[in-house]
Amino acid sequence: MADKTVRIFCSAGMSTSLFAQKIQQEADARGLDFDVEAYGLAEIDTEGPKADVILIGPQARYMVAEVTKKFPDTPVKDVPMQMFGLMQGDKGLDLALELIGE
Repeated sequence: MADKTVRIFCSAGMSTSLFAQKIQQEADARGLDFDVEAYGLAEIDTEGPKADVILIGPQARYMVAEVTKKFPDTPVKDVPMQMFGLMQGDKGLDLALELIGE
């Protein structure tokens, strides 16, 4: 099992899966034991509890408050549009590390 689990949610989970791969590649390159996966919001009740960090895709940022309420002990943040649009996995990993407090 990975040391840290990052879950990224968006409307359907399609566009975020590439972003999740980019973050995973960056974590691997840095030698960090991370498990990064993307899912649609429909799966938040099953995948959310497994996460150390929950990231929300820019197109679903309206869900941040609701997800934060549902998982009060887990950091929740929306991915900035530019970071997502440019598929900056390095910045995505930095964001996750910051939210975890590392």
